[in-house]
Amino acid sequence: MRTLLVVKDDGGQFKVTIPDGSSVTFGPFSPPSKKTDIYSAGGSYKGTLRIYEGSKTTTNIIACFSGIASFRDISLGYAEQVAKEEGAVIWKDDQEGYVREDKRTMKKEWVEKTPLLTTTATKHKRR
Repeated sequence: MRTLLVVKDDGGQFKVTIPDGSSVTFGPFSPPSKKTDIYSAGGSYKGTLRIYEGSKTTTNIIACFSGIASFRDISLGYAEQVAKEEGAVIWKDDQEGYVREDKRTMKKEWVEKTPLLTTTATKHKRR
C-alpha cells in the first residue's frame, strides 16, 4: 500500500491510500478536441486523478477525483526551499527632509518536513 497526498484546486488537501500494483493517471476529465486547449481554465478541463485496480489503465477503475491541482506519493523524499526575511524600515526627519533607512536580512534554507498547509474559511454574518 502507498499513500498519495492530493492537493485540490481550491487549496484543500486529502490523503488516499492505494493498493500495491495499482496504476495512477492524471489529466483532464475528458480528452480535449482538436479545437480546444488541453490547459483551458474552464469547464471539464480540471485535473482528474484516476486510480486503476491493476498495472494497466484498461483494468477496472477504483477511484476518480476531479478538481485536482497536484499529487505526490508521500513516501518519496521532498524538500522545499524556504526564505525567511526580517527587517525594519525607519523614517528619520531632519532639517534636510525625510530619510528612509531600510535594514533587512534574508536567510534561505531547505526544509524536508514541510507542514501541511490547510486553509480554514470563516464566514462573517451580516448584521
